[in-house]
Amino acid sequence: MITNSATNLKDLLAKDEQFLSNALYRVFHIVAERGEGVYLYSSDGTKYLDLTCGIGVTQLGHCHPEVVQAAKDQLDKLVHISCVTHHTLNIALAEKLAKFLPGKINNTFFCNSGAEAVDGAIKFSRRLNKGRPNIISFRGAFHGRTIGGTSVSSSKELHRKYYDPLLPGINIVDYPNCYMGKEPEKEAERVLESIEKLFKSNLPAESVSAMIIEPVLGEGGYLPAPLKPVNFLKELRKICNKHGIILICDEVQSGIGRTGKWFAVEHYDIEPDIITMAKGLGNGLPIGAFSAQKEKMSEMPPGSHGSTFGGNPVSCAAAVKTLEIIERDKILDYVSSTGNELMKHLEAELKSKANIRGLGFMIGIELSSKDIADKVIQECFKEKMLILSAGMEQNIIRFIPPLNIEKNLLFSAVDKIIGFIKKT
Repeated sequence: MITNSATNLKDLLAKDEQFLSNALYRVFHIVAERGEGVYLYSSDGTKYLDLTCGIGVTQLGHCHPEVVQAAKDQLDKLVHISCVTHHTLNIALAEKLAKFLPGKINNTFFCNSGAEAVDGAIKFSRRLNKGRPNIISFRGAFHGRTIGGTSVSSSKELHRKYYDPLLPGINIVDYPNCYMGKEPEKEAERVLESIEKLFKSNLPAESVSAMIIEPVLGEGGYLPAPLKPVNFLKELRKICNKHGIILICDEVQSGIGRTGKWFAVEHYDIEPDIITMAKGLGNGLPIGAFSAQKEKMSEMPPGSHGSTFGGNPVSCAAAVKTLEIIERDKILDYVSSTGNELMKHLEAELKSKANIRGLGFMIGIELSSKDIADKVIQECFKEKMLILSAGMEQNIIRFIPPLNIEKNLLFSAVDKIIGFIKKT
């Protein structure tokens, strides 16, 4: 017997298919209607524990009341201004970010998304290194769906298929995986040596404007860059310094507290030349940015880059409040300590079933096959929990809960996931 809610869902999905491009893939064929905290409610009223955060966006959960109120208050004052004048919230957000950005980075350009932030960073690096057209990116990376972002991405062939020619001058090298393989402890050194060999063989270092890297590989498998025995990012920083190459760290997914620090590069004790961010910055409202030291950013004269909607007053209001709450409620400390505890728990329970890695609340559970990962995701869905996969083989469960999720609820959900994995 078909219920009214089932009929409604069927009708909504039929309209979705008719009027919306199917280029946008959806993991679960339910229709979300509202969200509250860690829960998402579908059009038929079903309540789901959302451990996806809209792919790392709703850092404080759905519709955090203080963030919503900040956006509502701003809607009554000013919605849009573009580049016609300055505006107060844009200034306030840039000033607040400067407090949390790594090292001496203190100057920001606002846009609408992570992909736009990456494109802006690429353009910026070419202004800083004029006449050096080449860029190095890392295998398995995902930097967005724009032409620039797609050009430096390699997490999935579908993202690039039929879109060539993309940006010229993109050179992809391995991302070091110190969790798998015959000699994982040597992975960092191997990749670093391969870059130096590249410079000596077919890619002169003086032709390279920038390297772009995710401190924690996102779509490519929730894989942190090696920290021991070699601090990979620190050594990469040295290579960039040696050859005058701009180091871009893409923190679109790993930034804004996701790893237990404001930015993942803080775990590695480095300062990139350019840092990109988006996703969690606005807790659901669209906003992205790239930041650098004021001295460097001054190399982009007025009009050399722009965005009609970038740094929108409403999105800025939400972002200011998001940062304020993360700082006020000491959420970074909670994410750091609880994330460490969570990974130890996963390792103890799944040592023979999975490879565990991550930082804070950005955790990858690598399983032996895509089929097993899919089964676990579907079992979770039956239990009204939403989780996602990652990795080029899609065999990694990515764990990205809200940063403020209650601890007992978090561990209860994880124990269910552990149980499903053990049954496969």
